[in-house]
Amino acid sequence: MGKQKIRFIINPISGKKHKEHLPQQIKEHLDLSKFDYEICDSEYPSHAIMLAQDAINQHFDILAVAGGDGSVNEVGTRLIGTDLALAIIPCGSGNGLSRCLNIPLDPIKALQVINRNERRKIDTVTVNGTPFISISGTGYDAKVAEDYSKDPRRGFDTYFRYIVLNYITMNEQPYTIITPTETLEVNAFFISFANSNQMGYDFPISPHASLWDGKVDLCIVQKPNPLELPIMGGYMIDGMMDKAPKVKIIQTPEATIIRPKSEVINLDGESVMMEKDLHLKVNPLSLNIICNETQK
Repeated sequence: MGKQKIRFIINPISGKKHKEHLPQQIKEHLDLSKFDYEICDSEYPSHAIMLAQDAINQHFDILAVAGGDGSVNEVGTRLIGTDLALAIIPCGSGNGLSRCLNIPLDPIKALQVINRNERRKIDTVTVNGTPFISISGTGYDAKVAEDYSKDPRRGFDTYFRYIVLNYITMNEQPYTIITPTETLEVNAFFISFANSNQMGYDFPISPHASLWDGKVDLCIVQKPNPLELPIMGGYMIDGMMDKAPKVKIIQTPEATIIRPKSEVINLDGESVMMEKDLHLKVNPLSLNIICNETQK
């Protein structure tokens, strides 16, 4: 069998990691007996989408994204339903999907994962027909994502600033949640749509969420008071968010969420305006991805 073709797409502005050494690292650590490769920078909004579509048209075998969850989602969703595999070199701030898949944050070690070329099919999810791969949501976390996306500063310090500011200013909202088996009327601070278990920064929002179970986890969170925040944080750090007070998790292949009004949702770290009613649907095992061989 001949060599496989890889296109690397580098997002030069994602996260706080410097990427000027990445082309040399690729040259030195990619197994050139197995792969031919080329490197492209995403130079403007939606450029990565064009590069991904071009890779599909040219019959590349692997599309490797060096960026954060937003870049991974932007590129990876174009590969849904194709034979082309997604690979990740984590270079973002939170790197939620990479953490879920046990892909090392060190670029050289991430390249070693690509060299092993262990592939697996994972689920993807659509919200009103727009696909995502890892985590989306509405309410507080969507507002945090929106504020963070508008700030040129990257990293956890900036992200944490908007976590605090929006906690102070935002309140719960009423939602109606309709699944194939039940209808719920809830007041929630936010609702996360978890295909993977990771929000990023090693914070597992829904510890039993799986990328290959045919379901999305709806993590319904009420607003904790200041005294409850350390308790909630402890449950999250310990990977027990499903047992935390003021948290309810529903696993479902499909759901409709009726909100008070149209507003932004968090779509894998990017803020996207959506209409009032949200329809979620899982697309089982629809994306090929290269993951760590230790991933179960």
